Amino acid sequence: MQFPQGKNMTRVKASNQSAILRTIYYYGPVNRSEIAQRVDLTLPAVTTNINKMLENGLVKEVFVQGRAFNSSGRHAHPLEINPEAFYFGGVEMRGNDLSVCVTNFCGEILASADSVLENGTYENFVRQIADLFVGCLAKSGKKPDDLSGIGISMPGLVDRENGILKINTRFQWINKKVCHDFSRLAGYRGKITLENNVIARGMSAQLFHWKEIENVKSFAYLLVSVGIACPLFLNTFSYRGSVVEAGEVGHMVIEPHGRRCNCGKRGCLETYASEYAIINDCREKMRQGHAAVLRELCADAESPEIAEIIRAQEIGDPDVCRIMENAVYMLSIAVTNIINFTNPDIMLIDSLLFKNENNRKLLLEYIQTSLYEAAYFKTNFSFVEPDRLVGALGAAAIAIDESLEIVV
Repeated sequence: MQFPQGKNMTRVKASNQSAILRTIYYYGPVNRSEIAQRVDLTLPAVTTNINKMLENGLVKEVFVQGRAFNSSGRHAHPLEINPEAFYFGGVEMRGNDLSVCVTNFCGEILASADSVLENGTYENFVRQIADLFVGCLAKSGKKPDDLSGIGISMPGLVDRENGILKINTRFQWINKKVCHDFSRLAGYRGKITLENNVIARGMSAQLFHWKEIENVKSFAYLLVSVGIACPLFLNTFSYRGSVVEAGEVGHMVIEPHGRRCNCGKRGCLETYASEYAIINDCREKMRQGHAAVLRELCADAESPEIAEIIRAQEIGDPDVCRIMENAVYMLSIAVTNIINFTNPDIMLIDSLLFKNENNRKLLLEYIQTSLYEAAYFKTNFSFVEPDRLVGALGAAAIAIDESLEIVV
């Protein structure tokens, strides 16, 4: 793989070191000659950089019995990342759900915690995530100074460079200094990076599942939650992140003159296919005296939860089934448009709705019926298994990814 070279020697050195470190991160255990081949550097240059990384504890050798000697008379053992070299924090907001974790350099979770946003004020949100993270950090046995970075991910448009949430349309939070406020309340003075939560989840797939998608040139990451987004990623070492920012497809107009959206437009996808829309539709059915199975399952008929709705669908509540089928149909239209336009190799689909195998089958049937045939046969679909910590780990991945640019 060829990496960009420049006239500035410091930049070239940093680029080479990052390329070597990333190769070990993604492909380890990996031997020096393979690293040299992958990053298009000479073996002596690779060896010099690796020796510095070994001295600094970033990487370690994997001792293999009977391993051959290299030219210096040492055993040429393969290399892998030292998981204890750095520690990181991750914080995600998804709808009203808050989750945090502390990980090592390899993304292995040392401690985690989750909670629910108590009210919709920004001040309460930032206070809750700070308190939640401080408790999680204590549980991990680490101190603030042990962390090399924290990633915070949340819905909306963000200014990553300045750590500012530009806008969250659901709560109407505008120009909030998330990183500054979190730092003050959590008492953490290290590097904090803010990112859109769907981009963070997509970068987590790149970082922690590289071997599964290394031959993929591009992929889309569709998250269906309280909102809906689908960023597009180029799967390369040299470019990290989405090429279309957050990919706010939730505000794609799917039904002209349709339902009013909180963005001010009508007919947005979110008003038909998001968790929030499904919950509203089910609540309305129960108010009308319908959805009997769901009424039996709900602890509070005025506040049905998406897990209860999915369970009612599985049992066979006809009203809930119709609502879910319509939501899946609307999603299929959006997915069809995305695939026809961007044609990624893989679309990763992350949604509690697709815990139900029938919803997965129905979505793919709708897509196959309406998708341009050539695009359909190019794009594969993969469903992300629901996990309460996948978002917090994605936020940590943002901080970990930045550390791979380190100059040793």
